[in-house]
Amino acid sequence: METTVAKTGLEYKLDRATTFVAIAMSIYHLIACNINLFQAGQHINLHIVFALVIVFLQAVKIREGRPTWQGWCMIGLLGASIAVGAYIHFNYENFMTALGAQPFDKVFSGVCILLIILIATQRTWGWVIPIISVIALLYGYFGPYLPGPLFHGGLSFSRLITYVTTNFDGVYGMLSSVSANTIILFTIFGGLMDAFGAIGAIMNVAMAASTKIRSGGAQVAVLSSGLIGSITGSVAANITLTGAVSIPLMKKRGYPAEFAAACEATASTGGAILPPVMNAAAFIIASWTGIPYITLVLVGVTPAVLYYLGIALSVYIKACKLGDEKVRDETLGQFHAAFLNLLVFIIPVIVLVVLMVMGESANKSLFLAICCLALVGLIQQFVTKEKEPLKAFVKKLFAGFENGGRTVASIAVVMACMGVVVQMMTATGLSSKISQFALAIAGDNMLILAFVVALTCTLFGMGMPSASAYILAALLGAPALTAFGVPVVVAHFFVFYFAEMSALTPPVAIGCLVAAGLAKADFFKTCMISLRLGIVGFVLPFLFLYRPELLLQGTALQWAWAVLMVVAFLFCFIIFCEGFFRTRTTVLERIIAGAGALCCVLPFYALDFVGLGLFAVVMVSQSIRFKKEQGLQVAR
Repeated sequence: METTVAKTGLEYKLDRATTFVAIAMSIYHLIACNINLFQAGQHINLHIVFALVIVFLQAVKIREGRPTWQGWCMIGLLGASIAVGAYIHFNYENFMTALGAQPFDKVFSGVCILLIILIATQRTWGWVIPIISVIALLYGYFGPYLPGPLFHGGLSFSRLITYVTTNFDGVYGMLSSVSANTIILFTIFGGLMDAFGAIGAIMNVAMAASTKIRSGGAQVAVLSSGLIGSITGSVAANITLTGAVSIPLMKKRGYPAEFAAACEATASTGGAILPPVMNAAAFIIASWTGIPYITLVLVGVTPAVLYYLGIALSVYIKACKLGDEKVRDETLGQFHAAFLNLLVFIIPVIVLVVLMVMGESANKSLFLAICCLALVGLIQQFVTKEKEPLKAFVKKLFAGFENGGRTVASIAVVMACMGVVVQMMTATGLSSKISQFALAIAGDNMLILAFVVALTCTLFGMGMPSASAYILAALLGAPALTAFGVPVVVAHFFVFYFAEMSALTPPVAIGCLVAAGLAKADFFKTCMISLRLGIVGFVLPFLFLYRPELLLQGTALQWAWAVLMVVAFLFCFIIFCEGFFRTRTTVLERIIAGAGALCCVLPFYALDFVGLGLFAVVMVSQSIRFKKEQGLQVAR
């Protein structure tokens, strides 16, 4: 009993310490986004140190009331993070004035912070990203000894280290700047949304909506995963949060376990492409390309809506095929009341979007949206008649700050680690060499180039967190597309979508893996169904190239025509896969639907009309056959 108490006591202290650091991190960044407390490099360094402390505090393992040897290592690394971070912070001016030199302390502190970040990334995200970073460093050093196109002048050890660390590039470069100045504010915003009850309100709306439409039990996953995913931006966390409710509900309604898991995985993956957050990719694209953030958000709306339309339509037709009706459960809340409860949380989002449209910076817009959300949370405590409203508000406010700090910690370390890869690929010219290689393979055929880039993005995105997958995909694929003449925004959305869809592609398919575990379903079958449900996520990137109007790169009429063709494709493809629409399809109807789907996506304008015609034939045929079957049933 004493051992248990001691163990609980030490774990409690570690958890409290993590909470304190996470809250302090959030408060510091809220102040720093309005007041320049430090130089830009110092600010980023402090952001990374906060993140490292949180990561290592969470990584301490306790056994029988004491840290294990690994736990002591984590504590040592925690202390080293603070010591090295403090040294870099107070020597910032010296390091910046010695950009061309590599004094011992500058190199040594760079080695220390680099090793610490690699270890922290491994503890948080596994081995893949640290290994890629180490390979990038080795490539930077051994360039003079490599053959053919891989050859480059190389960097000495001291130059290599300072280049990615204490010259305040690489680890402290653009990616960490985005994390320290923008992503942290979004995680605070999301943390406060959760603390004040927005995520619970979303689940209540989704559950209440399930009583309104056929297939409602499965649409819970689609609606809740999309809305919550747009806040959290994490596929695995989204599945764990919403899948605990949606998967058992779907299985109870008669859906196969694999379909339930696939529906949840596909819907949760889409949360990362849904504006306004878009899993931090929108901020990275904005920093990389100079395109305003609000423009990227507006550009991302149409494909995201089409993605979810595809899933919802698949689920609806599957429900009709299985005979699933509306959910009838008196214990579920009324939709009107649930929606009104959610409506108050839409106000801060509206404030955020309006400020962005007015041209305010992302930082200022986010800060004011956070203030608006805090005000909404304060009023809510009085409206709901909490016993001690002010005390309840402060408790939830700090819970939101804690959630935001804990969430951004893992993002900050992976951004710092990926900064090494970005810096090395830029310095050595590897990204441009890969682009030239892809262009050489493709020749004058953009479709071949698109397939090469898509395959590269999918392969390198496997097993990686979404933001890192996008960064690597953008380095490897986007330059080749832009060199071919593809507009910058189209090229980045192409690689962004394929990087995100890697969460559904076997053999790794992290989204399917988590969902299949929750549903106790077969992993491979779940992957196959997920690929079918999320087909539009794999087709849309190619359509971006041939129908850029989907990304608002044309007139309103062109946009409407492109959307129509995607919707027609979705209907035809889903009918072809399910063999059902209003009634079971005949072999001929199924063939016509498959041909119609193909015609709708092939890059030939004349085939658009053929595809629409075949789509109309299937619709009419199904309607006639359905009415006949209904008439026969009535006659009986």
